Amino acid sequence: MSTAQKKPPVRQRADFGAAVLDELRATALPASPRAFEFWFTYKSGRNPALNAAVDALRGGRGELTASDVEQLYERHLSPWRMSEGADTIAARLADELHILGTALDGAIGATRAQRETMIAETSELSITSALTLQRVLTAIDRLMQSSKDSQTRCALIEARMSAANREIVALKQQLATVRAECATDPLTSLASRATFDAALAAALEAAITSRQPVALLLCDVDYLAAFNENFGAAAADQALRAVGVLLKSHARAGDLVARYGGDEFAVIMPQRPVSEALACAERFREVLMLHPLVPHENGAGRLTVSVGVAGSIKGDTASFLLRRVNNGLKVAKNEGRNRVVEMTPDGPAWYAERRA
Repeated sequence: MSTAQKKPPVRQRADFGAAVLDELRATALPASPRAFEFWFTYKSGRNPALNAAVDALRGGRGELTASDVEQLYERHLSPWRMSEGADTIAARLADELHILGTALDGAIGATRAQRETMIAETSELSITSALTLQRVLTAIDRLMQSSKDSQTRCALIEARMSAANREIVALKQQLATVRAECATDPLTSLASRATFDAALAAALEAAITSRQPVALLLCDVDYLAAFNENFGAAAADQALRAVGVLLKSHARAGDLVARYGGDEFAVIMPQRPVSEALACAERFREVLMLHPLVPHENGAGRLTVSVGVAGSIKGDTASFLLRRVNNGLKVAKNEGRNRVVEMTPDGPAWYAERRA
């Protein structure tokens, strides 16, 4: 059996999902895709702010209430929170620039006034007929005081500019981060299709220089329409978010997870051989399959995925690689769904064993 044909390690196939379900049971709160996403994110530790907020509430009064979970979700996980973040940071940046501009205007005005004072003093000292020792000493005192005031102003302005510069740099970094996050799918908070297309082209271009492979996954949620009919559109949307969170938890830091469209997700894996991509896809498929997003006596609350996997080859373009991975996905669906299929230039190479 080749490396690509080996089963992924048993570790984490069920353990992580089981920990999420244990948390749901322990809190005795209603199970839902949103709750699954909340506890999955908490258990994974991928959102430190969420974990800190949960731990603080637990330390203060024990278990969380349904209201606590809802409020924390809206604050830390809601896909709509990011649009407000960009506006807030942009407003803070504008305020900081306004304050700095006002300070500079004041400094310029004070410098102009000092210059006029020095011109007047010099003009008066140049009138020798009215010159006395006392007037000279008084003029010198005024000039020295003006110079000290100028030095103090310059020091304060320099300190203010230095602090403002640090604040502006930090705000620009935050704004860039939020804007990058805003280039995402509004429902799942994953990368958008446009972001995916640009990233795939860039990854393939970089692969030419690095001579490293690029693996690509394309996942389709099986029978989402039936899930929608059973539990409603809102639950189906939340389920898509939960699937996206689960998929992202199986990706590496350098991978790009995107909502490809509708009920499809895609993962770009730079510098990663197709064998590793297959193992990653299989682990994701198994964890999702083993744990229902909505409890239901006949298992209707479970979701499965069909996954196509392909690796880049010399001379690949984005369209060629996408065509192969999409063909792999079609084979997985035609062969009964809930499976992973690698598609090579010569055809499908591996069919993951389906587990109902």
